Amino acid sequence: MPARRRSPLLRLALGCALVTPLAGALIVAPAVHAKKKSKQDSLKISLDIKDFTLDNGMEVYVIEDDSTPAFNINITYDVGSRDEEVGHTGFAHFFEHMMFQGSQNLPDNAIGEYTERAGGNINAATSFDQTFYYHNIPSQYLDMVLWGEADRLANLEITKEAFEAQRAAVKSEKDRGDNQPFAKGIEQMIGELFEGTPYSHMPIGYLEDLDNAKREDAEAFFKTYYKPSNAVMVIVGDVEFEKVKERVTHYFGEIPKGDPKPPVVEFEVKRGRKIERQVSDDKAQQTQWIWAWPTVGDDHPDRAAIELLGNILFGGQSSRVPKLMTDDKKWTAFAGGGHLFAFRDAGAMLFFGVPTTEGEKHLDEVKTALAGELDKVAKKGVSSKELEKAVNAQLMQTISTLQTNAGRAMAVANGALFYDDPKRVLTDMDRYSEVTTKDIKRVAQTYFNDNWVFYEMVPANKASK
Repeated sequence: MPARRRSPLLRLALGCALVTPLAGALIVAPAVHAKKKSKQDSLKISLDIKDFTLDNGMEVYVIEDDSTPAFNINITYDVGSRDEEVGHTGFAHFFEHMMFQGSQNLPDNAIGEYTERAGGNINAATSFDQTFYYHNIPSQYLDMVLWGEADRLANLEITKEAFEAQRAAVKSEKDRGDNQPFAKGIEQMIGELFEGTPYSHMPIGYLEDLDNAKREDAEAFFKTYYKPSNAVMVIVGDVEFEKVKERVTHYFGEIPKGDPKPPVVEFEVKRGRKIERQVSDDKAQQTQWIWAWPTVGDDHPDRAAIELLGNILFGGQSSRVPKLMTDDKKWTAFAGGGHLFAFRDAGAMLFFGVPTTEGEKHLDEVKTALAGELDKVAKKGVSSKELEKAVNAQLMQTISTLQTNAGRAMAVANGALFYDDPKRVLTDMDRYSEVTTKDIKRVAQTYFNDNWVFYEMVPANKASK
């Protein structure tokens, strides 16, 4: 059987959407099931984290693991596009670039060159919720990495030349992204889905804001968000805790704490709206469908049940809706989705479809069938077998994340930064295992019906006149 194709639209949405908050675990025993009354089986997972906090507020977490002669260091800053002001979008992502530009003791891009010459790799990413920087590198380079990271935090040089160079780089990146099929449609859909919230614009920002940005704005942004008290450091791998503590204190301990970051303005996501649009795209070669429903933030009590319902409805070719659309009705060549936007304070369920020629002729029937599946779950719920499969899929996804030093470091950083709980995965696994079929039915009734945001993205020659 040929492999199912992944929708280009799905790849684009996953690429731009998020870094989902997770916590991390170190698995030290094989999967063992312990029966719990009225609950799904849970895996026995152990996590051994040592930690300390510098006087300037930087929290540091260490997992010692000498199974390979290398370590991962992750520094996550509590700043993403949700923290940006209207008219000043894109600054969080802009600083992902600026942090490589150069500092008092590091020339342009030298921090990356040093890591790569040592046989390691380095990168960074910005999401709606955070910005993080990491190195994977052999164990003997701990001092080098800490020195470089401390230097660019304490002594980043935002010169006019550096600012203009990175402005040009970000504008070029945005231009490349905008020239991908469906990019503008995705941007428009997110704007409508999260209208009136800090999540209504993409992390890369708007071109006019990049054009209007000033170097002084960048300096103010850096001073506001790039400080030890607004960051979490996690080191996982072949290191010794006491040495890490001594060296981190040596390099980072004298950096000023700074003032607390400004709070994000409170907001409420709009629900119960039916929005349906056809978007023409002259770069597209085939039609794409996308449905979205606003849901809840990552820490909301309903989040676990919503994610599991997303798996049951949309998560893979054997789930309910893809099986109906692709296998039974032949309306889609590919279909899939799930709770793909899981932000700190908002969320969305998405369903993608790449229609067949026959499917494009029966869009109204497709919508009716989708609404019918949602109504069926709201009225009749799901089986215990479906729920168990969804829980197992979630467990396996988390385990896959935690198989590497980098995965564990990212996970621990998010748990610590967002929830003051580096071991949040342990309680998160309990959240999944405690979801009942009644919970699934309840969230289906609460969040999912035909009041959806639907975008039909079509090649320009297929657009309705």
